[in-house]
Amino acid sequence: MSEIERPTPDPTPEEVREAQALREALEGHGEHELAELAGALKFAHDPPEIDPALNETLVRAAIARAHRSGSRVVYVAFGAATALALAAAVALLVTRGGVERAPELALSRSTQSLFDAPFPRQGGTSARVDRIAEARARDYRANLFARMGVR
Repeated sequence: MSEIERPTPDPTPEEVREAQALREALEGHGEHELAELAGALKFAHDPPEIDPALNETLVRAAIARAHRSGSRVVYVAFGAATALALAAAVALLVTRGGVERAPELALSRSTQSLFDAPFPRQGGTSARVDRIAEARARDYRANLFARMGVR
């Protein structure tokens, strides 16, 4: 056979020794670092039957442990939530005294104060709309600056 036809080279003496050690470990006659992994893979793929009495004992012990630790978790969680709520309430009370009042904003109102005379039956609509838009824009700017703290 030529090198082109052979897909893999012959194993080295070190590889042969490692394979022999792994085989012996899998047969129960020694130890190898990969034997535990191989055993875990075998049990994961095809687990052996467990004795029903042992299974019942393990399940009862797990449920008892979960029940004991679960009640502590609930008490700790509620205690922590109560402490955080109390701290937040104290922080609000302490910082509330120094808060400035919000500025008073211009309110929506009627346009009657913008006009002295009754509207004519025809014409002047554009001028009236312009006057209303200008007044509302002025109110909007005043509100915007008041919210930003500019006086």
